Amino acid sequence: MEIIAKPKGGNVDKMAEKVFLECLNILGGLKKLIEYRNLTWLPSLAESSYVIVLKNEAFKTYAEIARELGITEQTAKNIATADEAKVKKYLEGELEKPNEHIAGGIAKLAYNKLKREGRLDEEEVVIKN
Repeated sequence: MEIIAKPKGGNVDKMAEKVFLECLNILGGLKKLIEYRNLTWLPSLAESSYVIVLKNEAFKTYAEIARELGITEQTAKNIATADEAKVKKYLEGELEKPNEHIAGGIAKLAYNKLKREGRLDEEEVVIKN
């Protein structure tokens, strides 16, 4: 018998969007992101948001995530296993650039916050300025 895993919380696209927007909130909002002048983070944050949701909510393997997103299995694994504590210290200026996938760590911080607060499954998406 084939078992098809469905996302625990619902629509993967909506959940990834929430994680992405929470990433922006963690970084201080859109204005702060402009101050960083590092807008190349946006595609990586979007990709990382999907990887984290697909891994944790849709129970996809690294190979399945890689095929679905058009990335390598290693990239999917690097994102999913990033040490969010080290990335948080980096963002707070307490640590030199860690040897972690920074966008992956930010996405994990965002995902965990949304899960902890019970907001991952909500319909409303909130962007803080």
